[in-house]
Parts: sequence; structure tokens; C-alpha cells
Amino acid sequence: MGLAILKLGGSVVTFKNKPLSLNKNAIKRISKSLCDVNTPLIIVHGGGSFGHYYSKKYDMHTKPARYDIHGVSVVKSSMVELNSYIVKIMVKNKLNPYSVSPSSLVYGTKSSKNNIDELEQFATNSLIPVTYGDVLHYTGRSYYILSGDVLMTILAKELKPDVVIFTMNVDGVYRDMKNKEIVREIHNMKQIKIDDIPIDVTGGINRKIKEAFKISRMGIDVLMVNGLKPDRIITGLNNKKVKGTIIRGVNK
Repeated sequence: MGLAILKLGGSVVTFKNKPLSLNKNAIKRISKSLCDVNTPLIIVHGGGSFGHYYSKKYDMHTKPARYDIHGVSVVKSSMVELNSYIVKIMVKNKLNPYSVSPSSLVYGTKSSKNNIDELEQFATNSLIPVTYGDVLHYTGRSYYILSGDVLMTILAKELKPDVVIFTMNVDGVYRDMKNKEIVREIHNMKQIKIDDIPIDVTGGINRKIKEAFKISRMGIDVLMVNGLKPDRIITGLNNKKVKGTIIRGVNK
């Protein structure tokens, strides 16, 4: 089967309303479910109540700037810690994760083709590369936050995966927040007003949608599902119809 790239949102792997709180049960359930997947897989996870918490505390953003150096260190440390927790739970549940620092994949804001290509080699050899959003060096004294959502687009552009899935703590993109009406399929941005979506629905779902559209313009379908219901992840990885929102690749 072809390559799949899976984003585990920060709202799935952590409890975003409580600083430095790991959702161990969700990670465990996802790990157990992934044991039955034979598709070569790359995983990207968000920062949730770890990286997001500290980047907000130290007022750090995606725009390169001369941020507080101690803040840079703290954000980096928190993401390494979160990644370590996630990888350990995966190992305990019989998966073969392979932690990859995002600083080896992106230099400044330019991607490293060779190192990204190597992720696919790991995946086809039964390892699961696990990387994440992080604070990266830009130039001189400048740093910036590379979100996991943006990293998904970078990896998709280089690797052209067959399956791309973003997981959240909601069932998909809602057309009506009050009635929780899901937009099942999106073919173009005219169908949805991103600016009208509350930014706190799942820690910035508007950014996820924007990156998903970028990926869809590569001719790749992008699925957005509830990661707290692992069976939906597996169904999506198997290219079967699943409850959620699918953004259709424009060349399909």
C-alpha cells in the first residue's frame, strides 16, 4: 500500500485546557489500533498543552523574531518531553516508532529533501517516524514556531502520500457550530468561511483547514476525523468511508 501521513492533534494527545497534561488513554488506544495497520506510516503530533502552553507564555509565534532565549529553550524542552512520552507509549503497545527531530527536516524555513525522503524509507521498513511541531532556528538570533500542521504540508509536498489524515477532538469541520452539522466533503474554499470558525474549536482548526487546502491542491485528498475515536483513523487509513470531513484533491 502507499504511504500515509497522520497528524495527531494536540487536542488529541494532550488535554489542552490543563498545562502539561498528557492524554495517555487516547495515545494508548490509538497505538493499539495502529498495530493492525500495514500501510507505511509517518506520524506528526502537535504541541497541545506542552509546546502551545509555553509558546503562548513566552509570546512566541510562527513569524521569525528575536524571542526570549530562555523561552526558546523551554518550548524545545517541552516538545522533546511530549514526543518522548508519546513514543514510549507506542513502544509499550507494540508499535515501532522512530523519533525524528523536526530540526533535521527543516533548516531555517527550507526543507531537507534527503532527510524527508529518509522518512519514507523508515516507514517502508516497518518503522513509524514520529516527528512534531517545534521551535526552530531561523537565522542569527531569530527563531520561530513550526506548527505540526505546516509540517504536514511540507512532508506531503515532498513525499506525495496516498493518504493524509488530520485528527482533532471533534468529528470534523462543522458548518453549524450550534447544531454540530458536519461538512462531509469540501471541494473548494468557497464552501466554507474559515474566518468564521472559532479558533479555539480544537486549538486552531482554521490553520488545519488552510494547510489541508494546500495539500489538496497537490491532488491529494485530506481527511479530518475525530482522533479520540481511533476506529475512524483506521477506517481512513484503509481508504474507506468514515465519519468526518474530506477535502478533495483538486486534480481528482
